[in-house]
Amino acid sequence: MDVMHSMAVFRRVVEARNFSAVARETNMSQSTVSKHIAALEERLGTKLLNRSTRSVQLTEAGEEYYQHCIRILNDFQEAEASIGRGKIKPTGTLRISTSTAFGRTFILPYLNEFFDAYPDISIDLLFDDDYVDLVKEGIDLAIRIGPLADSSLIAKKIGSSPRVVVASPEYLVKHGRPKKPADLVKHNCLLYSLQKTPDIWYFNSMQEGDESVRVSGRFKASSHEALCDATVAGLGISVLCEWYTPPFFKDGRLKPILPDHRPTTYDIHVIYPERRFVPQKVKSMIDFLADKVSPGSQ
Repeated sequence: MDVMHSMAVFRRVVEARNFSAVARETNMSQSTVSKHIAALEERLGTKLLNRSTRSVQLTEAGEEYYQHCIRILNDFQEAEASIGRGKIKPTGTLRISTSTAFGRTFILPYLNEFFDAYPDISIDLLFDDDYVDLVKEGIDLAIRIGPLADSSLIAKKIGSSPRVVVASPEYLVKHGRPKKPADLVKHNCLLYSLQKTPDIWYFNSMQEGDESVRVSGRFKASSHEALCDATVAGLGISVLCEWYTPPFFKDGRLKPILPDHRPTTYDIHVIYPERRFVPQKVKSMIDFLADKVSPGSQ
C-alpha cells in the first residue's frame, strides 16, 4: 500500500476516533481502512492504536507517529502547492480554535464570503476560550487575544483589541459610578479567570500615565460572553473587548465608565504550529481574518 495514503488514513482515524466514520468519509470499506493501519503497524513493527467497540485510542508510539504524520502530510501538501503556486487552489478541512465571542463577531458573519472565495476549503470551528494543544488536537490555527504564553508556536498579529470598563445602568444607580480606577476597589468587579492575574486591572491615561489596580469580586468566568451576561444582569463591573459592546451600548443594557482611563489594549494573534511549509488553507484564512479584524478592532 502507498505509505502516504496510509498515513493520511491513519491521521483521519485518529481525529475521527472511529474506523467506520473514516470509511464513510473516504468511500472505502471498513476492512480497507483497517488494512491501511495494519500495513503501517507492520512496517513500523509496533502497535499504533488500541481499538475497542466504542473508541480508538493512540498508543505511546501511535501518539509520536501521529505528530510526525501531521507534519509530513502538511509539508507534502504545501510542497505540491508551492510548485504550482497559482494553479493549485487551497483545499482541505481547516480546524480553527477561537473564543465564542470572537468567532461569532469576526468569523461566522463572513463564512459565506470565505466559502465563495475558497470553495475547496471546509471549516471545523472549535469554540474554546481556554488554550488548547494545537498539535495534539490537530488544530491548524487558533486566534488568541492578549498576552501569549511562551511556546514553539508561530504567532502573527492581525489586529488590536481596545477594551472598555462597563456596568449596567441598574448597577450604577445602586452602587454609584467610579470616577477613577482606584475607586474600583469599592466595587464588585467581575473577573476573567483565564487571565494570568485576573484581579489586577491595568489602565492607560493620557493625563496620569499607566497604573494598575487590584480589584476583587464574587464572580469569575472563563468566557467573555458569560462576563458580559453577568454585567448586563447587574452583578458588577467588568472589562470587555470594545468590539463586542456596540449592541449593548446601543440598547442601553451597558454603560461605558472611566472614559479617561482605558484598560490596556490587547493584541490579536493568529497562532499555528511551526512547520517548514505553512499550508495554503492556513495562509488563506490568516489573510482573510486580518482583513476583517483590522478595520473593526482598531
